[in-house]
Amino acid sequence: MKRVLLNTCFCYLIFIATCFLITVNARPTANGLTKRQNFDSDDVNELHHATLTRSITTTTSTTSVATATSTKGGEHDGNNSNNNNNNNDDDDGSSTSMITAGSTQWYVAVYGTESGISPQMAALGAVLIVLGLFLCSMGFRLSKFMFFVMGLLTFGSMTWIALANCKPEAGYSRDSITMLVVPVGVGIAGGIVYYFVWSLAMYLIGAFGGFIFATFICCWKDDFLIVNTIGRYCFIGGLALVCAILVYFSIRPIMLLTTSFVGAYIFMFGVDCLAHTGFIAGPAALYNHKVPVQYHLETKIYVLLAMIIFMFLISVIWQYIFNKAIEFGLHVAAAIKGKQAHEEFHEHQGELPEQREMPEHGSVHHTTHS
Repeated sequence: MKRVLLNTCFCYLIFIATCFLITVNARPTANGLTKRQNFDSDDVNELHHATLTRSITTTTSTTSVATATSTKGGEHDGNNSNNNNNNNDDDDGSSTSMITAGSTQWYVAVYGTESGISPQMAALGAVLIVLGLFLCSMGFRLSKFMFFVMGLLTFGSMTWIALANCKPEAGYSRDSITMLVVPVGVGIAGGIVYYFVWSLAMYLIGAFGGFIFATFICCWKDDFLIVNTIGRYCFIGGLALVCAILVYFSIRPIMLLTTSFVGAYIFMFGVDCLAHTGFIAGPAALYNHKVPVQYHLETKIYVLLAMIIFMFLISVIWQYIFNKAIEFGLHVAAAIKGKQAHEEFHEHQGELPEQREMPEHGSVHHTTHS
C-alpha cells in the first residue's frame, strides 16, 4: 500500500507541475503596469531632453530650427503622456494591459456579458449552487455520489484553466459555449472515473480541497495575499499536496472538512455567477493569464468571503452531528490499510455501539442489539 501512496503522490506532483507550467507565466499586475509606464515615460523624457540639448549645441546659428525642435519635442512629450493615460484606461484585453474592474470589457471578460445574466452563467450558477448545497449537507454521508461530484469539479476546473491559458488570440469557435461545455464534458468523465477508481480519487479529493482553500486564502487581497507569482503557485501546490497526504492518516476528518469547505466555496461562486459582485474575478485573475482582469476587493466581496467561512462552519457542525454514528466509506478506509472491508468493520464495531447500519452507498454502519 505504501507503493500505491508513493505512486499517487508522484502522479499528483506531475499534475501540479503541469498546472504550474501552464499558469506560471508572469501576469502584469495593476501596480506593475503603472510602474512600467512611469519608467517608459521617464525614458522618453530623458531621450527628448538629450536630443534637444544636442540640437541646441550643434545648431546655435539657427535659432528657428532649435525652437521648432523644442516645440516638436513638447508635442511628442504630450502625446506620450496621453498615450500612457490611455493605456491605463483603455480596456483592450491584451496581455500587456490590465482590464480595469467595473468597466464594460471587465464584465464581458469575467461574466461573459456587458449587463444582465448570460444563459451560460445562469446555468453554471444554478448547478454550482445545487452541488454546493449537496456537499455541505450530504457530501459526507453519500460518499459515492460525492466522489462523482468532486471528480466533476476537479476535472472541470482544471480543464477550464487549461483552455483559458491556451486560448488563441481570435478565441475558440463559439468561445462562450466552448469554455463551458468542454469543461463540463471532461468533468463528467472525471466524475465517472472518481466513482469507480475511489482508491485514487480520495487522495485527489483531498488535494482539490487544499487547492480551493489556497485559492480562498490568496483572494483576501487586491494583488493577492502572496504577491510573488512563483511563491503563490508553490503555496497553492504545496497546500494541495499536504491535504492529499493527510488523507492517508485521517480520512474521516479530512473528508468532512473538504466536503464542507468545497461545498461552501462553490455555493458562493454560483451565487456570484448570478449577482455579479466581482467575487469570481479573483480566481479568474489568479489562473487566467491570457485575459488579465483586475481583482478589486469591495464590501460585497468581503461579505461573500465571510459567508464562505460561516457556511463552512455550519456545514461541519451539521455533518458531524448528522453522521456521528457513521464511519466514512469503510471500504475506502480498509483499502488504505490494505485490509478487506469486513475486517475494518469488525475493528470499528466496538467504537460506536449505539447505532450502526449497513448503507447502500459508500458508508458502512452497523446496529448493535443489546
